[in-house]
Formats: sequence, structure tokens, C-alpha cells
Amino acid sequence: MKQDKATRDYAVPAVDRMLDIAEFLVQQSRPYGISELARELNISTNSVFRILRRLDDRGYVEFDEESGGYQLGTGFFRLGMLLSTRFDLRSRARPHLEWLARQTGETATLQVPDGDRVLVLNAATPPGEFFFQIVVGSRFYYHCNAMGKCVLAFLDEDELRSVLPARLPRQTPNTITERKALNRELAEVRETGVAYDREEYTTGVYCIGSPVFDVNHRVVGGVGISGLAVRCDKAECERLEFLVQQAAARICADIGYDGDFYSNV
Repeated sequence: MKQDKATRDYAVPAVDRMLDIAEFLVQQSRPYGISELARELNISTNSVFRILRRLDDRGYVEFDEESGGYQLGTGFFRLGMLLSTRFDLRSRARPHLEWLARQTGETATLQVPDGDRVLVLNAATPPGEFFFQIVVGSRFYYHCNAMGKCVLAFLDEDELRSVLPARLPRQTPNTITERKALNRELAEVRETGVAYDREEYTTGVYCIGSPVFDVNHRVVGGVGISGLAVRCDKAECERLEFLVQQAAARICADIGYDGDFYSNV
């Protein structure tokens, strides 16, 4: 009963009707007219007409002149391909994350943009008994996270404004909260291919990350390691930087990137 009540409380009839239409059309081999859809789905003709017009305006359905009916359009195909790419990235990155965790003895993660945060899409832990645990599905701020900085470094100004808050939240005393200082770090990421979180998100924890680019040379995420800061002196960090870049280069190659960003790795 509680679940039924929650379903009723959060129901949005127009959205439900739109999804009913989309789920019906995806299973059909021919276009369907407005009256046909209304009859098949028990939705008013007026509602079907308004929903289809809006979906048509946004490219999610197409009107077939010959039959006078509608079929799904490229909008849904585009969303499906983007989602497919995201999950393909997860599976293709997995062996490289496992390799990185073994080589570094630290937890390796792949993080991707998810609105105003980055999302941990996949993670691999090292074979040892002590490591920093990161839960897949966790979301982190961009500006104080190495993998988030990897993404920010390759966004244009409009994209930066869309994902960064006006005031950068302080997580620890080391968090960068000034845009000028953050911009200097992002310039270094573009130059070196390496980003750091120096106890900026969690006191006592460091991260090293490198950007991941797709077949279109667009940044799609960041890959890197996280561990206890006391375990990373200067010499060790230089070794870890190279390993992180190697993992990033391998993931990029596996998803079709053919640029020269990692040509020296």
C-alpha cells in the first residue's frame, strides 16, 4: 500500500503518457497515426496529438508523409547511443583500472560528468589488505577532485559555468575556492596531462588523475588513483603519474581516440 501511495504521489500523467507512446512505437515496424495510438493505448486523441507534436519539435519522433503516421526519430537514437557509449566506456576501462590498481597499490577509479558532479562509473581495488575504498555510484565536486579537474580542463567557458557553482564549496582547508587559482591548475592539467587532489576533498587523502578522450576527441571523464597522502612522496608521485597516464592512454585507445595527447606516454 505504501508503494502504491508513493507511486500516486509522484505520478506525472503527461510523462507517463509520453513514455507509453515511446515504448509502444519502439516495438512497431511501421508508423502509427494519432487515432491508432489513442485507441491502442487508451489515451485521448488530443493528448496523443499534443505529445507527438512536442516530440516531433524536439526530434524524438518523425512524421511519415506517405502513411500519415509517426515513428521514433533520431532523438531517441542519439540518447541511446550516448548511453551505450557510457556503458561501453565502463566495460572497456575495467581491465585498465585493474591493471592500474595492481601497479600502484591504490584504488583506481573512472569518473564521468554527471551534471554538477562527477560520477564514479567504475572502480578497482588493489590486491593488498589496506586501501582507500571508493563506492561506485558516488558523486564528487569537480573542483577539488583530480578526476573532476581532468574534465574541467577541457570544457569551454559556457560548459564550465554550467557545472561549477558560483561559489566553490570548501571541503577541507586545502580546497581551492578561487576561480583564478583553479584556472591555473586546469592550465597545468592541459599542459601535463596530470591533475592532483592534494587533500582537497578529504583530509589525509590524495588523488592523481588523467583525462580520458573519446573517438571525437572530447573529454568524457577522468581516470586515476586515490590513497593515503602519507604514502605519496615526491619520487613516488612521479612514478604514479606515469602509471595513471598509461592507464588513461590505454582507455582512450580502447574507445577509439586517435589523437596525440598521450603520444609521449
